[in-house]
Amino acid sequence: NIDNDLRTTFYNQTSIDLLNKLEVWDSLKKSDYTNVKKIEVFGKKNVPPLIWDNSSGEERFGAVVKNNVMLNSIFKKLNGIKKYEAYVTNTTCDKFERTLYLNNKQSIKTTLVLSADGKNSQLRKLLSIKTIAKKTGHIALSGFLEQSREHKFTAIQAFTDLGPIGLLPFESKNKINFVLSIEKNKCETILSKDYPEKYICEKLDMFFSNLNLNFKPIKKIGNISNALSSWPLNLNFIINPTTQRAILIGDAAHSLHPLAGQGLNLAMRDCVSVINSIEKSLKFGNDLGDISILESYKKDRLSNTIAMTAITDFLFYGFTSNSNV
Repeated sequence: NIDNDLRTTFYNQTSIDLLNKLEVWDSLKKSDYTNVKKIEVFGKKNVPPLIWDNSSGEERFGAVVKNNVMLNSIFKKLNGIKKYEAYVTNTTCDKFERTLYLNNKQSIKTTLVLSADGKNSQLRKLLSIKTIAKKTGHIALSGFLEQSREHKFTAIQAFTDLGPIGLLPFESKNKINFVLSIEKNKCETILSKDYPEKYICEKLDMFFSNLNLNFKPIKKIGNISNALSSWPLNLNFIINPTTQRAILIGDAAHSLHPLAGQGLNLAMRDCVSVINSIEKSLKFGNDLGDISILESYKKDRLSNTIAMTAITDFLFYGFTSNSNV
């Protein structure tokens, strides 16, 4: 149920600009998102953080949006578009078009396929696009907490004994949505406790003790129970996200560690790149499957994807602690 998804996502200003262009952002109410005007990165306990601060002005680094709100807004925009309630079982391609065969015996013929079916992309497998899989041995654990003072539109990334954790400002003045990357065995140990949220709070209290910043669990967000959510962090890197009349975007083209919350923003840049590549090619009278579109997209995105993968990998492997729970 989309409406019961309490998780949030950080959208940088480039992503917000695209959503504005698509007239999606304007449909949001101010209560649907929380601006981020300050970012703090803590490497070790008692060491001053790295700080980026725009809090004195109107500029923001981006905003934190509830997933359910954004998905509902996008679905409304897609309301007039034909949908197929089926999945792809096979695909073929000739000189003029690509055909997708669905499990309900239907088929779709098109000049260009944009595949955004996630990090376990079925279409990527059918297209035989080579993937470099990376198993981190970590689980992402997410939930909501209340902190002892106002967040003041500040997002925090901290490298704690438990693992890297992101704290995103959420709605009211002292609520935060956290995403913790934690070793699988540690995660199982925490989730086996009677009150895992309380244990996480105690660990955060210790880490931020020099700042007198404390945390406590939240039973409910509105009328919805605040339950922890988790998912495995198995990552993929794709060198060439294109093939004949097909382009991978989003997690189908790259899945990163959630450090710095850049996965979705990288996907949004994919969308911008595809749009620009198509517009540029159509000016010369090419069709949507022309090789120039594929080459332009690959050239534009590959360097950015490699750079972001390298940065997140460096942060993850360079700062992840092996301390015991």
